Amino acid sequence: MTSSADGNQPLLHLIGNAHLDPVWLWRWQEGCAEAIGTCWAAIDRLEEGDGFVFTKGEAHIYAWIEELDPALFARIQHFVAEKRWVVVNGWWIQPDCNIPSGESVIRQALYGKRYFAEKFGVTVPTGYNVDSFGHPSTFPMLLQHTGSTSYSFMRPGPHEMDLPAELFTWASPDGSEVTAFRIQGAYNTSKREMPLPQKIDLHQGEIAESGHAFMCFYGVGNHGGAPTIENIEEIERRLVAGENLKFSDPETFFDEVPKTGLPVVASALQFHAIGCYAVASSLKTLNRKAESLLEQAEAAAALASRECSVAYPRQDFEMLWRRLLFNQFHDTLGGTSLESACVDSERELNWVIAGAEDLLNGAVRRLGNIIARPVDPTDSTFLVMNFNGSPARGLVEAEPWVDKDNVSRRVLLDETGASIPFQYSDPHGKTTALQRITFPIDLPAYGYRVLRFRVDADKGISAPGVSFGVRSQTLSFDTNGYGLTIDPESGAISRLVNKANGVALFAEAGHQAIIVEDATDTWSHGTDRFGFAGAAMQLQSVSTIEAGPVRTVVKVVSTCKDSTLSTIIVLPEDGALPVQLRVHLDWRHKRHLLRLAYPLAATRFEYEVAAGWEDNADDGREIAGQRWVRASAKGHDIAIVNDAKYSYAAQDGTLYITAVRAPVFAHHDPVELEPDAHYRFMDQGEQAFTIELFGAPRISRQQAATMADLLNKPVITTPHVARTGTRAHAGQWLAVDSQSSAVGTLKLAEDSDDLIIRAVELNGQADTLAVAGQTTAISPRGITTARLSATGLQRATGLEEI
Repeated sequence: MTSSADGNQPLLHLIGNAHLDPVWLWRWQEGCAEAIGTCWAAIDRLEEGDGFVFTKGEAHIYAWIEELDPALFARIQHFVAEKRWVVVNGWWIQPDCNIPSGESVIRQALYGKRYFAEKFGVTVPTGYNVDSFGHPSTFPMLLQHTGSTSYSFMRPGPHEMDLPAELFTWASPDGSEVTAFRIQGAYNTSKREMPLPQKIDLHQGEIAESGHAFMCFYGVGNHGGAPTIENIEEIERRLVAGENLKFSDPETFFDEVPKTGLPVVASALQFHAIGCYAVASSLKTLNRKAESLLEQAEAAAALASRECSVAYPRQDFEMLWRRLLFNQFHDTLGGTSLESACVDSERELNWVIAGAEDLLNGAVRRLGNIIARPVDPTDSTFLVMNFNGSPARGLVEAEPWVDKDNVSRRVLLDETGASIPFQYSDPHGKTTALQRITFPIDLPAYGYRVLRFRVDADKGISAPGVSFGVRSQTLSFDTNGYGLTIDPESGAISRLVNKANGVALFAEAGHQAIIVEDATDTWSHGTDRFGFAGAAMQLQSVSTIEAGPVRTVVKVVSTCKDSTLSTIIVLPEDGALPVQLRVHLDWRHKRHLLRLAYPLAATRFEYEVAAGWEDNADDGREIAGQRWVRASAKGHDIAIVNDAKYSYAAQDGTLYITAVRAPVFAHHDPVELEPDAHYRFMDQGEQAFTIELFGAPRISRQQAATMADLLNKPVITTPHVARTGTRAHAGQWLAVDSQSSAVGTLKLAEDSDDLIIRAVELNGQADTLAVAGQTTAISPRGITTARLSATGLQRATGLEEI
């Protein structure tokens, strides 16, 4: 610790910065301009004297400047070399820290730190997300795994979460630790914030009370700006007066403060703005789709490179990831920006999805080319491929091309010629003789099979017409796997029983839609929970869409005023498979939210977070979670997974998914809304998402993660058109296995053709990851990045360094 001459007064580190939201109450084009202007202002201050030190993170900002203002970029490089311009964070942007997947968090560091090393020759050990709204408990692990040893943040603030100290050791469940500091009095100084003289005095009081050094952040921020001449003169005046402070940066601060003996915080740091996780539904949906498709495409491309000796499109993937990472900025993905900025993000995320689809298709075609040609060219032959690190067992829909033959009877055959049960399903195109089929499939991790939709006049089944669905005369439906009853008033599910194991998933009516008044602003400032009482929807219709040897499909439509909830319920014949709820919501309520209630009679709730999970009490607080929830009730477990939602609550054994909110765009308390004024409300109109439910005496977290993988990264089906391949009609491109871990990532390394495989242990026990016959250890609740090269399988960091 740096102290004054008498050794009694710890040092106050003055952190000159200019927090810049590249998107918020302005579009990204204005953020780009302000980034350039802010950094020129910082250069001016650096050139006016020798003492001032400037701190700036976010590789995306530097990349903008490198492209658009090379002269400014050269000056930044000069002052970085002089150590007066200090790079922090090392991430591509300051993202929301609850919505992005663990893989997205790692990519923030992977691409950001590689950029800073290449352009400035620096490593960046100091994590820095001063404006993000909250952090899961796995963050110390992710920071440490990507080369960060310290972390600066501001939210949650003291009014939102008590901490034993503002400087502490932050620990993850796997034992990873970083030294963390919570900023006091905001990360900036401006006309709307506390003036610097008062702020310095406040921090000197904090030093006297805590007995350790502090950081005091100053500089005009949010819309950029940088420290002012007045700021610097105030600090210089105090230095002349002998006050124990200095121009500094977070890296210097963390180098100088003690690392031992600090209080330990072993929990998430939550919450600042609970409303962010249930608004801007389109952005949440597109983010999930972009993350999932990029992971599928990378796995497929890595396997294609390995199996087919084709180039891995590394630069294309980096370009797509960078665009995704930029749109995970906390005010973007959190949905707190202008409506026009949200529209910009929708366009960019769609661009990422289209690019990932293109790369996935290329890899699929190359892998298909090396498989032996179809047995009979007159069959409609197609490939079924799994690009997940876990086996895929479930129902698959496909629409094999039959050249509009609506007469022939057909069978579905596997690679051995054995028959696979199937049924005709509602075709997406309502025209002559399109035949969509649904069938069960089993695939190994990174495996494939070739199937044949073959004419068989004796054993085959004829296709029906294109009209599916009739008004049901009953509210109860049964398959061999499940029993279902619809509530006649609300359209909720009053009975859902797994016949295979006897588990009744709901204690009372579930998938119950509740419309709750919500007068909070876009962020939901000032609260940690929403209401639970509200208006129920009313049942309008129940229809049977399909009933066959594979599944029964029921459509339930309920309404409340102008809002409509349509749920297609898929009941498998096999009770080992989950029930699927395909939700189409036409949302017209304003300043209300929609909760979907699942009364599970559960005593424990676990939620997926970035690279792990957390358990939270059923006390009504709103919880940010990701793809899966695992609930434990008396005698059984229930897994609930989804493909688009991030906001949950639990109370008295019931899980609630907060599916949508409808505040005014970018409405921030204390601004009051006038009753007759013109406003634009969020999430109006149609949206779609899917939920799956499964109950059993015991469901592991690995099983819940596998369910989430299969829903979010579904099996790929594509015509098999190869002519010169020799591979068998079923196989596995890469053998992977573990007992209690989720394998989520397969890619090629950034610097070679080594395979990178990433896994997270979920049960709190030591595990082993096996890849292509070789093994490496995974620590309890830890993350492992493994690197497979010609010399074997080695553990690496998230930066892919051995």
